[in-house]
Amino acid sequence: MKRISFAAIALIALLSTTLHAQETTPGQFIKRYWYQQGLEHGNPNFNQSIRVSSPDIMLHPLYGKRVEARGNGMIQVLAEEELDQIESAALYLELWGGHPGTAAKAMTVNGRSTYAIPEVGTAKGHCTYHYPLIPVEITDLVNGYNVFQFSCQAGFSFWGHFLMDNACLVLTLKGEHTDLVAAGLQGFEASVVATVQSADAIELQLALSEMHDAEIDYVEYYGYYEGFDENGNGLETDWHGYTKRKVPQHHLGRSDTAPFNVVWNTAMLKPQHGVKVKAEVHFKDRDRISYLTPETTGLKIPVRTDTRIDRFRSHDLPVPFWSRANKLNTCTIVADVVPGKIDKAELHILIWDGGEGGVKDHFKFNGVPLQLASGKSAHDVIYRIFELDPAWIRAGENTIELLSDTEHHGIEVLLPGPELVIKSTK
Repeated sequence: MKRISFAAIALIALLSTTLHAQETTPGQFIKRYWYQQGLEHGNPNFNQSIRVSSPDIMLHPLYGKRVEARGNGMIQVLAEEELDQIESAALYLELWGGHPGTAAKAMTVNGRSTYAIPEVGTAKGHCTYHYPLIPVEITDLVNGYNVFQFSCQAGFSFWGHFLMDNACLVLTLKGEHTDLVAAGLQGFEASVVATVQSADAIELQLALSEMHDAEIDYVEYYGYYEGFDENGNGLETDWHGYTKRKVPQHHLGRSDTAPFNVVWNTAMLKPQHGVKVKAEVHFKDRDRISYLTPETTGLKIPVRTDTRIDRFRSHDLPVPFWSRANKLNTCTIVADVVPGKIDKAELHILIWDGGEGGVKDHFKFNGVPLQLASGKSAHDVIYRIFELDPAWIRAGENTIELLSDTEHHGIEVLLPGPELVIKSTK
């Protein structure tokens, strides 16, 4: 397929069903500075993750002596940047919400300003994992080692505690940034052309102001739409996807070769308007620099003539929804479906995997065992999409069972809880 240029876009819009952005925001160059563990980076640590505890726990006769309590909740991120060349800044986190009931999570930047970390359910007793992007004032940063001190309060938890697997300082660059000039990227522009192929597929392709194929390493695409809240921020209609160990997960796709097109499979999404897409362009031999395209708006998932998509969530989630020490926990999903008309069924679920212990069938859907945990007790966030046999689906109540016999952590079902997505014949 040939490269699409800006000049061709207007013609394409007239001759096909291709939709292109009314550009709501300009493209932006960004740089990422990831937290690096180790004394050589100014970050000694007793744990693999960044641990934060409420102050009251330090004198607790049991928990205060745990190695997790030795973490001081402080990190340093080295960003050697002339701050007058920075347009905006934010800190991105891969954050386990911690022990249910933990409250008032916050961070202080270089001892200057304190910012609240968005609350997504932990303070109300739920199990959570999310990926906040917290804007910070440029005047709170320094050209050098930036110190982020995290804190929390116990709330009604037995131990006020949360952790972060990764942290990243994200800087938006001004157009005249010296690194852009040196890299020959000043004036670079790109956008996403989205072509609705059918109700089940949208083709995404990169449009460039000039032929820069040789300079581009790869392109990642992201979508704004209604669907399962896999990034745990409490929003179903939102930009979807997240990172795990710094690597993007469950976004729309990635292309490593020109013309950098991907096909977005929309087969299990409900018909909807207001869909948007954007891309992040990564360059060869350009340290840290990438380009975020403007949003392509005006897209939709059309109504299907012969099938329908329904989403069903549980309304009786245990608080918290976790299992350990042989405590069985259950919930139900009420599905308004005709079983004989089901063409495809998916169960979406997020967990924090502390292990199933010696339980053989630790997770069941309507009595059918499914392999939910990793089997490694890895203390790891896992997103599962199970394709279910339509014969397992019941009209009305569907039962989910969770059981772990581990002495300590066990398995947590994270918000938003399990969800059934069902495609049926009309």
